[in-house]
Amino acid sequence: MEEGRRESDSPMLSTYSAKICCADLYSSELARLILGDSLHPGGLRATNRLGRAMGLQPGWGVLDLACGLGTGATAISRVFRCRVTGLELGVEAVVDSRQRALSEPIPANVGFVRGDAEMPPFRSGAFDAVIIECATSLFADKPAAITEVYRLLRPGGVIGLSDVTVETGSLPPELDGTVGMMLCLADALTADGYPDLLAAGGFTVTERADWSDEVLTLLAELRGKMPVRGSLAHAAPPVAGDLVEFVPGLLERVENLVRQGEIGYWMYVAHRPE
Repeated sequence: MEEGRRESDSPMLSTYSAKICCADLYSSELARLILGDSLHPGGLRATNRLGRAMGLQPGWGVLDLACGLGTGATAISRVFRCRVTGLELGVEAVVDSRQRALSEPIPANVGFVRGDAEMPPFRSGAFDAVIIECATSLFADKPAAITEVYRLLRPGGVIGLSDVTVETGSLPPELDGTVGMMLCLADALTADGYPDLLAAGGFTVTERADWSDEVLTLLAELRGKMPVRGSLAHAAPPVAGDLVEFVPGLLERVENLVRQGEIGYWMYVAHRPE
């Protein structure tokens, strides 16, 4: 090891540490207060819309990549009668997901595994479908993650991706911090960037749809939570300061950017060739 260089200075370790930090942030009570248990705009309504657009079939093996708290994976299992595996890096999220699935009155055919979305621990061709909801924007190496999705899908398999979009140069600087990360804005692609990413990974994009109204709904709900900033600070002191700074004036700016098409929420469906 070079003199004066610590092991923690390794780029690989630094990247992994950042992923762990991000995963833990999404497992926090503050994230749930802002985004709800689904941790993405539209909640389970959007999850079910995505599943229908993908044409999910009973008995299919489905991977929910970066599944968060597991609510979407459980819903997909029940609504579409699929065998669902949720992959998530956050330790607490995986434990909570397993416990929640076991405590439900109606059993779901779902299991949860801890792992990195860019290095998923599954065999090639193991799944009929892969779902990624509001997580691609958070991946440190997006092309690597999409390459892994291609590997995991059987020939003819389908990927359903929904995520926040940010047109180049439109993100307010105030959203470069924790709140921007929680809203999936900080490293989001443009509306054309996601299909380009999928195409570069070997997929054929078959459908795309603008779901930006879901962002407006989320922002309206967040505005309603602002009066309880004291309870938010109590819930998660290390990051609550960023939320307190997310003032109504900035909310209005973001809402205007959504209406102008500079910030949005889009859905994409793509297939691995036969």
